[in-house]
Amino acid sequence: MEKILLKFGLGVNVNEKALEAARKSLEAERLGIDFVWVSDVPNGLYAPIVASAIAAKTKKIRIGLGLISPFLHTPAQIANCLQTLYEAYGERFELCIGPGDRSQLRRVGINLSQQIGITAHLLNAKKQIRKILRRNRVKVRIWLGAQGPKLLEASRLFNGVLLNLAHPKLIEWAINKVGPVKNDAFEFGVYAPSYVYRDFDPNIYKLLRASAAVVALGTHKTILERLNLTEEIAKANRRLDAGSSFSSVLAGIPRRTVELFSIFKSSSEIEQYLLEISKMKIKHMVFSYPQNHSEKTVKELATALKDHKRKHA
Repeated sequence: MEKILLKFGLGVNVNEKALEAARKSLEAERLGIDFVWVSDVPNGLYAPIVASAIAAKTKKIRIGLGLISPFLHTPAQIANCLQTLYEAYGERFELCIGPGDRSQLRRVGINLSQQIGITAHLLNAKKQIRKILRRNRVKVRIWLGAQGPKLLEASRLFNGVLLNLAHPKLIEWAINKVGPVKNDAFEFGVYAPSYVYRDFDPNIYKLLRASAAVVALGTHKTILERLNLTEEIAKANRRLDAGSSFSSVLAGIPRRTVELFSIFKSSSEIEQYLLEISKMKIKHMVFSYPQNHSEKTVKELATALKDHKRKHA
């Protein structure tokens, strides 16, 4: 068997209690998952608080803070949070910055469509965060969360890029957009809503469909054009902006968004997917909500990944 060097992560649900997220993260650590990632959203728990709760309960699992938006928090705030976590729990943390979810940021008065120079803003934020961390001797890798062509190209200046994509053809397109990377330590990663299962649960599939739809609603126009989804997603966003409920908007979003923007595989199917992805330079796979829905879903994922690791160790 070919040796595959993939690292696996579990995305944390920021809408659940911090101690609940910590409990599931402890289970992920026990089952051999390499990372947990804690996203920050305007209407959820502040991600560093959740990261701290996880670090206090676990011993060795690495903890990713992000995606966190420099449009919502200043570089100094982000760097100071990382320094506090580093000093309290050691060298276990990584950071991913990016613009953030457009619809959620609009709810707190931040309109990314009106922002000029988003790429430059993120590069400057990375520079400032890195400067503060180095001054305080804090070692943290900084990733960029990216989808669109400009950000993908800019990601070469980071330690890695986390692609908010799931379909192999979209991932391949994104990697080509990043282009040649001179830094040998640079890594490509995937961060996507996921449901890897042994015993299929239709209720969790409903959560997956909603999560995939959220990604589709915030997807870059270049990708939507490639997928012939521009008109349908634009219509859905207009309805949301007009005050329609998410459930009613979801009914009008094509079901193929699940295939395009999430990882939906049985335990037996995930093996082939991981083999295909690993051939595209991907080294880091993050299975996000609803994969962490329960200890059962965490264990189903971990068991499937353990089988994969055993075959390709």
